[in-house]
Amino acid sequence: MAIIAIESNALLVEVDADFGARVVSLIDRRSGRDWMAKGPQSSQVGEDAVYAADEAVGWDECFPTVAPWDASGTTHGRRLRDHGDLWGRPFTVEAQAPDSLTLSRTAGGFRFTRRLSADDAVLAADYRVDNIGDVALPYMWALHGLLAVTPEDRIELGVDTVSASYLSRDGKTIVAPQLAWPGPNRALDLKLDAVHPATTQFAGKLYASTVPGARAAVSGPRGAIDIAFDNAEIAHLGIWLNYGGWPAPGNGHHIALEPTTAPVDHLGQALEQGSATILAPGASASWTITMTLRAP
Repeated sequence: MAIIAIESNALLVEVDADFGARVVSLIDRRSGRDWMAKGPQSSQVGEDAVYAADEAVGWDECFPTVAPWDASGTTHGRRLRDHGDLWGRPFTVEAQAPDSLTLSRTAGGFRFTRRLSADDAVLAADYRVDNIGDVALPYMWALHGLLAVTPEDRIELGVDTVSASYLSRDGKTIVAPQLAWPGPNRALDLKLDAVHPATTQFAGKLYASTVPGARAAVSGPRGAIDIAFDNAEIAHLGIWLNYGGWPAPGNGHHIALEPTTAPVDHLGQALEQGSATILAPGASASWTITMTLRAP
C-alpha cells in the first residue's frame, strides 16, 4: 500500500497509488469529517474479480466499463471485468507536490491520467484518456466515489425524474424504470433525497441526465460535499444508494454521486444506445470534476 497525501488548509486527501489510485480519505480539516466510505482492501483484483462488499470502499475510477461485459468483439478483445480495468491496479506517479498529485496507468491500448489538486476547500480532479493504440477505442467512465453518510444527511439534486437500472428492497427486486425525484413513487415508499438507515435494506442505481447546474451534493449538520461537472463534457450522473440492501440484505451503508459519460451500467449498453465514447487512434479526451467541502 503506497499512500500519498496531498493537502490544503481545509482538505486532507489520501490516495493509494498501488491500488487503482483509490482515494481512501477525503477529510474536511475544519470538522474532521472523512467523506470516504471505509473498509479493508480486497486481495481479489484479478480479471475475474467481483466488485462486491469488500471492494466497495473509497473512490475508484470505473473505465472502460462499470458492470462486466464481454467485449471480445471490440477493440478490447476480451471480457471486461466488474467495475473496469483500473481499480486495484498499480498507477505510476507522474508528478507530486504538497497540494497536487498526478497518477497514470497505461494498459490495453490506452493511457488514463488523473491529476488531483487541493485549493482551500476545493478538490479538482482533472482527467485525460489517450488512445495509444492503432484502432478506435470505445469506453465509458464513471467516478465511483462511495460516501460515508448518516441518516441526518440529505441529497441535493435539481431534477424531477430519474431512471432506475436496479432497485431492491428486503432482497426483492423492484421494477420501476422511471421514478419521480425525490418522490412520491407508487413502487417505492422512500424519499429519494433522504439518507435512510441500514435497517431499510434498500439499494438502487439511478441515473439523471443534463443535471441543472451540473452539480449534486450531500449536506447535513456535519457539513456538505458539492460535486460539480460540465454538462458539455459529462452529461450524466449516476446515483448509487445502499442502505443495507447490497450485496445482500443487511450489508453496506453508503451512497455515491457518480458523474459518468453514459447513463448505463456497462459498455455494451452504451454502444447500443450511442452513449459510448469512441476515441480515434492518437486522440485524447479530457474533463474535470470538482468537489467542494462546506464546513458545518
